[in-house]
Amino acid sequence: MPTTTTVNAVKFHDIKSNQPRNFAISWNGLSALLTISVPNSDKTQRELWSPVTYLPNTTRGNRNVDQVTCLVVDMDGEAFDHAKLDGLEYLAYTTWSHTDNDQHWHLVLPLAYPVPAYRWHEVWTRLHERINVVGDPQTKDPARIFYRPQHKPLATPRLKMQSGSFIDPQLDERFVAQRRPNPRAYQSRKKRYWEDEAWWNEPQDLSRFDGLTQSEIAGRLLVEFRDLRKSWVFD
Repeated sequence: MPTTTTVNAVKFHDIKSNQPRNFAISWNGLSALLTISVPNSDKTQRELWSPVTYLPNTTRGNRNVDQVTCLVVDMDGEAFDHAKLDGLEYLAYTTWSHTDNDQHWHLVLPLAYPVPAYRWHEVWTRLHERINVVGDPQTKDPARIFYRPQHKPLATPRLKMQSGSFIDPQLDERFVAQRRPNPRAYQSRKKRYWEDEAWWNEPQDLSRFDGLTQSEIAGRLLVEFRDLRKSWVFD
């Protein structure tokens, strides 16, 4: 069972709270806290948590999330039975709405390394596909919060745990849409500097703007942009 990978999480006092407080700094600590379910007649009285880090001195919100450290999946019992979780570390706990005939789980999978918030939507989609689960789109936002484990009075909470590998977000994989071929795009002409991929990836020589005023630079850029638009080909 991995123990050295940092898994951070924050908590909020209630659903209206926007001040993140430290909740856990390791997977061992987080998983231990998520094994504790308390009886509650009103689920809104329970604290909430989120597997993220926030930028310093900020409040709850997507734009303030720095990194995501776990994938949390809302799922029913049937989805759990079909999930592909072999070899993966996870913890799953029943939610307040859970019954034997209508199961509701929160499945928590620690990530092999934190994911920057701006990449989370694509990683969320990719990981759901990998474990064969159709996720709730409402849980896609990096600032999504989840109630700590709780159950209705007289109900029996359930827990599932498995040791294994932390799931790999594979951030090196990025979907890039391929343009369809267009015969007009192959017309013989001199290649412009902005059409060279290397130009976008290397520091640029801006000496052509030396000695120009701001308005002159703006005019030069406008001309270049117009030339760029003329080179675009639309199917």
